[in-house]
Amino acid sequence: MLEDMEVGVADLRSVVFKVTEAKTDQLKDLLPILRGTWGRFVVEVPLPPETFSSLLEELKAGCLIRVESILFNIGINQQQSVAERFGDSSLQDSMNLQSCERLRAYCDALKDALPCMGKASSLSETLSSLDRSLEAKKRKNVEVLWIAASVCRSVNGVRLTCCKSAKDRTAMSVTLEQCQILREHHSLSQQHFSTSLDCMRRNGCRMDNVQKNVGNRRFAFSAVQLLTFPKLYRPPDGSYG
Repeated sequence: MLEDMEVGVADLRSVVFKVTEAKTDQLKDLLPILRGTWGRFVVEVPLPPETFSSLLEELKAGCLIRVESILFNIGINQQQSVAERFGDSSLQDSMNLQSCERLRAYCDALKDALPCMGKASSLSETLSSLDRSLEAKKRKNVEVLWIAASVCRSVNGVRLTCCKSAKDRTAMSVTLEQCQILREHHSLSQQHFSTSLDCMRRNGCRMDNVQKNVGNRRFAFSAVQLLTFPKLYRPPDGSYG
């Protein structure tokens, strides 16, 4: 599965976006249009006239927006435990190292293109932290995901979180990130961190997503399985089964 994901993410680098002016602001005129062929897809994104008029001249003239897609992966379940103890996790390791190099190259290019970009020194320090975290080669080193996410936010990137089903481990990851953002940027105290995390997992929209997928409000984890998870990725009692 990881091999397929790696190829799929790499293929996104051949996709470009073009912003166009919609005829009206009606929904039917704002739907994306896919053009081109495999390997040379162009996604046209119509914007309402008022929004389109506020764009940079080069975008209004049809300048294409290229995608720089980067994938980081850290396995956290029992299968990853087996792979780390008795198998081979070299694919994950090499992929994360390559992704770190691509991310650094993108950030360097961005600093060259936008020399006035704020917090450049802070970004460099965060990238160095990512390097050190990857070099540490710790088991289930989820810190890699946290730091990569921080870099992405710093450069106003778009980031997606997924797992095999996009509902259970994904829910643990996005709720954790939400609480980390609240702590770092909105003064959530450490004493309320765990309470907020449990509340999001038990009552938040990720539980609604689970119900829509499987028909009940429980994450698909077993108590034994969760023993192999990093502690911050374990749901509260009563929310799984």
